[in-house]
Amino acid sequence: MQRRELLKGMGALGLGSMLINSPFQAMATPTQNLVVNYKDLFNRALAENPDLIGFANVEQNFAPQALTIEGSIPSDLNGTFYRNGPGKHERAEQRYQHLFEGDGMLQSFHIENAKIHHQGKFINTPKFQQEQQAQRFLYSAPDTKLNAPLPVSSADMINTANTNVIPVGDDLWALWEGGSATRVNSQTLDYQQQIVLGEQSKYGTSLKGLPFSAHPKIAANGDIWNFGLNPSGHIVLYHLSANGQVKNVKIVDAKYRGGMLHDFLITDKHLLLILPSLTTSRSTSNNQQGFFSRIGFDKTLPMRVLVVSKSDLTMTKQYELPAGFAFHYGNAWEERDGTIHFDASLYPSIDVLHNLSNVMQGKMSAANVDAQMAMFTLKPNGSASHSLLAINSEFPRICDYLVGSRNQYVYHLSSSNNSLWSDSVCSLNVDSGKQDKYDFGKDFLVEEHISVCPKNKEGTGYLIGTALHVPSKRTCLNIFKVENIADGPIARAWLSHHLPLGFHGNFNAA
Repeated sequence: MQRRELLKGMGALGLGSMLINSPFQAMATPTQNLVVNYKDLFNRALAENPDLIGFANVEQNFAPQALTIEGSIPSDLNGTFYRNGPGKHERAEQRYQHLFEGDGMLQSFHIENAKIHHQGKFINTPKFQQEQQAQRFLYSAPDTKLNAPLPVSSADMINTANTNVIPVGDDLWALWEGGSATRVNSQTLDYQQQIVLGEQSKYGTSLKGLPFSAHPKIAANGDIWNFGLNPSGHIVLYHLSANGQVKNVKIVDAKYRGGMLHDFLITDKHLLLILPSLTTSRSTSNNQQGFFSRIGFDKTLPMRVLVVSKSDLTMTKQYELPAGFAFHYGNAWEERDGTIHFDASLYPSIDVLHNLSNVMQGKMSAANVDAQMAMFTLKPNGSASHSLLAINSEFPRICDYLVGSRNQYVYHLSSSNNSLWSDSVCSLNVDSGKQDKYDFGKDFLVEEHISVCPKNKEGTGYLIGTALHVPSKRTCLNIFKVENIADGPIARAWLSHHLPLGFHGNFNAA
């Protein structure tokens, strides 16, 4: 009965054709190529400004290598740190016009016996395989239009698997915004397959190709919660077991047409879908305008919070908040009386999205701009309040075992007003407001750092992440003790080369 109802709902809501309607393939029809040569513009800018090196194209995989260690790797830190992000930005004379469009490249840092080995490999998706053989881009991307692109009949035909990576069972799932999760071998980083959720269950192939967001939340018991956005305004909700088996799927009519919904939150009882103040406009130039470039910010449009019950994935309540936009949230938790608290890296506009297009042509407008740490409270009576902290914040993370429960610390990146990328890592005590911060200095482009902490011992353990040292053109892996971040890394492992700036990752303990 549940499967029949789900399929019936998909048909009625048009979700069975979600693949065709995906925004990530909306640019697949033939279009006239733009006159602007992004590749030439970027390469000329790179010659003048080496800070752009993190956005340069990667030509080939990075072979396994042992890293040079400064300091001492803690004896109790063993496992693999995985990162994902776009690495293939160019083919032939074409350069993608937005940072979100590049093909995904996985980085693996294996830590064992106080040594670290690295390897990096492109995710050999069907799209990547085809274009690697052709040695040119074959499909138009959300903002990049080709003269004669191949037609697209499903979102997974252009799935770049380029945003996040999570361990699931013995495998890795590389995640994108608009289509299926991609299974990758956790040891070799070899592509295995695009996952058909629920294939070995009552759902069969009914969920094939539906959007599966790049920011799933993994609860303390290992269960995986996620969503997928459809341009119709509907959101698909997922509840999976720790090994990736589907427990429940439902559809919520969110009536949201902002085009982008990157992250969400869970508490012990609910999912929080936080809909930003975004709108999408129609192009007036014969569909020449790109998908991302059509997304705008409406300061008169409140953010909305949809509260969804975990027990049956039905919406129970809605809240309105002041206008705003956030790529990322740290955590949410719930009091006994139903009061919900959550934090966000809150932007006053959508400029950051468009700056990620500017940087692809070498423009030095800050890619990471004016997001502030914001704390929100939702009351059971429907009222809401928030406070903005005088803290620049992005890529917030917490101890994994506290996802959905009350946390005391949020670990995040920060940057100065004129920085191209982040330049600092921070720890915020949300109870006292005290912040511990380490500034890498102007020569580093700092990426997401994650908490590796023992269960039931928040405020201890390590903070681990990568940074690109521009003068030497090398990337380093940094390890901090979370109790003393301001003291700097207790260990630093250097590659012989630089890695492309990526997005998200996770640590899989040995």
